Amino acid sequence: MRYRWLAGWTVTLVLGCTDAATDAPVPADTAATDTLEPDVPPPPDVPDVPDVAPDTGPPPPPVPVWDPAPAPPDCLINKDAPLLDQALALTGLKRETFTFSEQDYSYSAYYAGGWLDDAFLLSWFRPTQAAVADAACFAEDKVVSLDAILAGAHPVASAIRHAAQLIERPGDGEPLDPAEHTDLAEEIVGACTAAGVECSADAIDLPEDLQLALAPIFAAMADALAAHKAMVDSQSVMSGLAWLANGGLGMATFGAIQQLQNPLAVKYLVGKETRPPLNLAAARLAYAIESVDWSQFRGRTDITLDIETPIGAIRIRDAAEHEYPAMETPVLFHLDLGGDDTYLGGAGANTHGWCGVNVAIDLDGADTYTYEAVETEHDQDWLLPADDSGRYGGDDNYGPISVSTHARQGAARNGIAMLFDLGGADDTYRSLRMSQGYAHIGVGVLYDDGGKETYDSESASQGAAVYGIGLLIDAGDGNDTYRSFRASQGSANAAGAGILHDAGGDDVYYVDNGHPDHGGHPIYYSPQMPENGNSSMSQGAATGVRWDSGARFTSGGIGVLRDVSGNDKYSAGLFAQGAGYWQGTGILSDGDGADEYDAFWYVQGGAAHYAIGMLLDGAAGPEGDGGDKFNQNLKTRSVQLGSGHDYSLGVFVNEGGDDVYSFQSLAMGASNCNGIGLMVDNGGDDTYVTDSNSNSGLGNVSGECLEARPLAVSIGVMIEVGGTDTYTYPDGAVGAPSNDAEFGHIAHDLPSEHGAGLDVSAGESGVHAK
Repeated sequence: MRYRWLAGWTVTLVLGCTDAATDAPVPADTAATDTLEPDVPPPPDVPDVPDVAPDTGPPPPPVPVWDPAPAPPDCLINKDAPLLDQALALTGLKRETFTFSEQDYSYSAYYAGGWLDDAFLLSWFRPTQAAVADAACFAEDKVVSLDAILAGAHPVASAIRHAAQLIERPGDGEPLDPAEHTDLAEEIVGACTAAGVECSADAIDLPEDLQLALAPIFAAMADALAAHKAMVDSQSVMSGLAWLANGGLGMATFGAIQQLQNPLAVKYLVGKETRPPLNLAAARLAYAIESVDWSQFRGRTDITLDIETPIGAIRIRDAAEHEYPAMETPVLFHLDLGGDDTYLGGAGANTHGWCGVNVAIDLDGADTYTYEAVETEHDQDWLLPADDSGRYGGDDNYGPISVSTHARQGAARNGIAMLFDLGGADDTYRSLRMSQGYAHIGVGVLYDDGGKETYDSESASQGAAVYGIGLLIDAGDGNDTYRSFRASQGSANAAGAGILHDAGGDDVYYVDNGHPDHGGHPIYYSPQMPENGNSSMSQGAATGVRWDSGARFTSGGIGVLRDVSGNDKYSAGLFAQGAGYWQGTGILSDGDGADEYDAFWYVQGGAAHYAIGMLLDGAAGPEGDGGDKFNQNLKTRSVQLGSGHDYSLGVFVNEGGDDVYSFQSLAMGASNCNGIGLMVDNGGDDTYVTDSNSNSGLGNVSGECLEARPLAVSIGVMIEVGGTDTYTYPDGAVGAPSNDAEFGHIAHDLPSEHGAGLDVSAGESGVHAK
């Protein structure tokens, strides 16, 4: 083909893979090249043009987007699990029948009466409980994924969004664009306007770069204040102050649960319409804080700012050492640039009903977050000192428990509250109740980026939530200590996600067990052990409200304790270490390390009354053999190590190492009163010691349910893989395990009872912990 080109030039275009004139194949290195005919003069010289873009200045910053979510795991349903299938076959089951069926539930009076389908029930709960074989994969997807989420550029923002998904109240929207918010004074005025008040911010005496960094944060605070105002204005049941003081129903020991009889109060607590915008605003606020390069301001001196607004003070201090007293008015925003500081007030906590957003950021130093102690007649040397709220005088059930009304250290009550402690130094946190990453009707966050931390609080703290999201995130690998009594260390109630995530180190998680012979103090009533045990509801635990006399029920949320690595120690009383109650889901997930666990009842993958409890211990890391010890210091009582009671699912998975187990009745893959229990140990030379015969692959309807519900399933499965294992059981124990053997038993010879176990030298269970 010939085409005329400009001044009489002719070009020949070669098309396809042949020469146009001869149809001969064209060599590969000359194909599709233009050729000028010899009699055509070349085109005139054209000056070379540099192959560079014109200088238009720096490119615009990218539009902010959320950090990518980790890919979901490939769950067991798509994989082979020959040992699980073999164990189930021993008791007449398959994976699809290893579950609670609709027929099983039909025997429940609560189910028949509709009491289980309350407004707080999470839609994923019953399908998850029914998919027993995939329970560990659920935990991997929802809990272990936090490791990747928190390794991103905006860990707190991503964790809030993840938790909002868990409790099914996610907000729809992107982060705010910092390029659109550059005037600090204007953004402060905008925050007041969003809260429905007026203020001014004239003559801000701050370095220009700091003002530029803070402006997007105050824009995000305006967004948060607007969401808070819309939420509060949506109801007329109680004032903001009343919700702040009384909204923690179920987390507070003496919660005013009578409010659950008011449909308007229940609607506000459920928060299907108002909570998603609040959660989105909280994520946006965290994203704005985490987008700042705080290192450029750390250690600066001669910087001070005080602005009083109708919604709280704005306070900025330099890197000198400071002591911050408790204030009668709220602090909307606090920034400290460094130094070893002492905080006696809220420190990133909602303290007043009319100020629903509070943020505190400390950039450096070994800081102490505490409070002013007040002597009372009920003080004990084994308790934290009281504050000005005092202590309860005690009764037949409860001891001198704290009745503090002060929330501190990243505590949201009917709002949004955040405390960021940065710089990596060793910090101390001390409070009494509702603190250290706590929330009711809101989002509360405590984020510490590293160091050797000490966290002390008596109850409802350290990643605890009801009707909201409570996060304690310790991002360092220091050897941290967490101490409490109740509802702490990854604890949740209705519509709550309470999460404690620790990135590493040899950590101690201590919840007072309540037994005087074992250093405990029985002050939090436990009906199972009223005189020598505390109801812990901690260390990955979740509960709802079961109020039979008032005919009011609220399904529980999800409580998570995730420790990524280290040789850790866990100690508690009752309902702890992966425990659930009343349609709550509690998960303790520990990654690498040789760990120690001690507790009494409904613990270590134990659950009761329509719930899920899981303890998952991962493989050994490079610095440890992964050999774990269970109950070597406390003698357990019942329902532990993969045991379910009363339409509950208990799951225990230990990935490897030479482990030592001590336990009693209803353990090691055991069921009771129409429950399901699964226990899997995937490797190592393990030792099992017990005084009881009611465990280890036990199917047991139990006497309490034998007449009312004999036909609903009770399933217990135990799988032990690899190693040479030692079993010390009572003489003549029925169905006791032994090395390289099949075992298991049922209690009443009912077709609804299924109990089986396997000990094999090698093979694939299909059920794993990360």
